[in-house]
Amino acid sequence: MTETQAVSTLPAFPFDTPPGHDTDPEGLRLLAEGSMARARMAEGGKEVWLALGYHANRQVMSDLRFARQPVTSPDAPVTVPALVGVTDVISVMDPPKHTRVRRLLAAAFTPRMVERLRPRIQSIIDDLLDGFDSFDKPSDLMEMFFAPLPITVICELLGVPESDRSNLRGWAHRFMTAGAPEEMATTHQEVGAYLAGLVAAKRAHPADDLTTALVEVHDEGDRLTEAELVINIQTLLVAGFETTLNQFSNGIVALSRNPGQFDLLRRNPELADNAVEELLRYDKQILATIPWIAAEEVDIDGYLIEAGDAVIGVPNIANRDPAVFENPNQLDITRANASQHLSFTHGPHFCIGAQLARTEMRMALAALVRRYPELDVAVPHTELEWRQSAAVRALWRLPVTW
Repeated sequence: MTETQAVSTLPAFPFDTPPGHDTDPEGLRLLAEGSMARARMAEGGKEVWLALGYHANRQVMSDLRFARQPVTSPDAPVTVPALVGVTDVISVMDPPKHTRVRRLLAAAFTPRMVERLRPRIQSIIDDLLDGFDSFDKPSDLMEMFFAPLPITVICELLGVPESDRSNLRGWAHRFMTAGAPEEMATTHQEVGAYLAGLVAAKRAHPADDLTTALVEVHDEGDRLTEAELVINIQTLLVAGFETTLNQFSNGIVALSRNPGQFDLLRRNPELADNAVEELLRYDKQILATIPWIAAEEVDIDGYLIEAGDAVIGVPNIANRDPAVFENPNQLDITRANASQHLSFTHGPHFCIGAQLARTEMRMALAALVRRYPELDVAVPHTELEWRQSAAVRALWRLPVTW
């Protein structure tokens, strides 16, 4: 067998899984054979390693012998077109630059800031739930509740004027939809120009918001550059809206598909905190993650990763690893170790907005089941419409009755 023939027989990644599936059957099959697997990229055919096991993923995410910055090069072992030439977003930085920027971001976006938002988040939730009476049944829960909540929260956090929020929502949506390169470039230019203006406005007229805090944060005289400010605020915007929206809606679908668990939550809304962790573990969200490049030879669970090899972590498969999670393919909102999931990744690149996302989802889910315990998906699950070209597992709409 030639080398070309050998590569062609490898499983393709991302897996060809219908978007309505909550996990990847092919990934689970490969996990049963080992914690690491060889695969080829569906586009371009380049050979990569997939980290499938829980502990393999944690090692890749935290081992400094793996680097992110090389994937921004057009000559990378695996090229991510949207990242080529990008140098200032934290998700593709390596130490020491990553350490510096992460420290500055964390100094501005603090746990205390998120805790201060709780009363306002609760007020937004209550107002949205009050408005349910104005909708016909069935209606789209994403438009009624799951979209306006995170876009309002992240825009208020960043200090975005209410009149601009519909534009930001559109940009965030376009970022998470795999459009043509020209369309993505236009979106980057539009949102970059807007956020540069926002930064300039906050520099001239400081306010009590995260954008001002990011502009003003400093450490021994060091500050974020203009480019670092703009692109990392953009990242917070997209993650704070689009991914939270989709995790909300996917979670309701998962509960509806597991009516015993949904009924348990309705009877015990105090389980909402743990239910959110279990839904984060159980439900596939991101369809493909940024590759890591081995800077030197590394051993992972007995698999030899050579210098220059590309490794892609697959957290949704790691979250189903039976070595860590008992009966991993079962949704169990009382699972004791649900919070050990890797959906916010692990190590230096752990999601900086994880606390905000958790706070919103926990408060929203508890309030929703308390206020409308009869709420459920209004159509057969097979009739739900899923986006076919999104970077995340996402519905177009979620019709519900209540």
